[in-house]
Amino acid sequence: MLIVVAVAMLSAVTGCSDLLSSDDEKSPQPGVSAPASDGGSSGGGSSDGGSSKGKAGSCAVDSCPQLPTPSGDFTGSGITADNVATKVTPFLTSLLDDLDKAWGAWFTELNWGDPSAGRKLIEPGTTFETDCTDGDNKIGAVSSDLKNAFFCGVDTQPNGNGKATEGTIILPVQTFAGIWQGDVFGASVPSVIVGDFTAATVVAHEYGHNVVFRIAQALNIPDSAFPQGNNRELIADCFAGNWAATVFDRDDLSVRNILQAATLLPLIGDSGPDQGHGTVRERAAALTTGLTGKALPTFERRGQPVDCLTKYWPEKFSA
Repeated sequence: MLIVVAVAMLSAVTGCSDLLSSDDEKSPQPGVSAPASDGGSSGGGSSDGGSSKGKAGSCAVDSCPQLPTPSGDFTGSGITADNVATKVTPFLTSLLDDLDKAWGAWFTELNWGDPSAGRKLIEPGTTFETDCTDGDNKIGAVSSDLKNAFFCGVDTQPNGNGKATEGTIILPVQTFAGIWQGDVFGASVPSVIVGDFTAATVVAHEYGHNVVFRIAQALNIPDSAFPQGNNRELIADCFAGNWAATVFDRDDLSVRNILQAATLLPLIGDSGPDQGHGTVRERAAALTTGLTGKALPTFERRGQPVDCLTKYWPEKFSA
């Protein structure tokens, strides 16, 4: 019952969009971003992540597999403000490993290939040269204190198995370390209300962009047929909720975890409609849909990928 109440706060927090904000109202949305522009490459342009044996399966309302729950527990990171220098990178790596297990099993069941993303964890004092663009300009060097995380479809980095993989999740470690010190992507937040699941929600969201990219590879879907408008962000939020539901299945999703995710929402929601990311209310609804299968905070059943696909990618996955 406490979990249901906590999930309800994902809706309650939607009235607090001005509660937490960056000092610079013109700065990019902190924390979770749409995949940076890859200069026009097609989602289906690389066959490496697509189905390699037999016919690709289909995901329809009445015939789509559930997202499997990984066997390992989702345990606390043990990170504090005093040990962030050594604990954050292993925790981010463990999150990516868990996401690979869950989504990898789902893609395997559909014969859609390996969804594992390339990984770049930018350590303090280092930079990473990305080939993605921001509008017409190449982003270039990304530092460890960039107040954002993103997925880039044209960057190639090793995945969790060490295989060079096109399509990379880029996580600035110094910025993530700030979460446990009350600095959430540039916004000052009491450290007692943020932590592991604040970081996990961001990582799972970026992995959600990777899931869209891998689906497009497997089914040869061009960029022009990707989710449109705010749905590009909302489907990644929804997929993050799907993964959170697997944590719930393992009895590892606590009230504290959900409140940590809820605290993030006012930081990442747009102030008005149709601005590219989704309003706080829309993003809360997307996370809740991924978690419970509907925008209302109930636990009649677990949310599943098909809920996200039919709601936020109707052009390809119509209900």
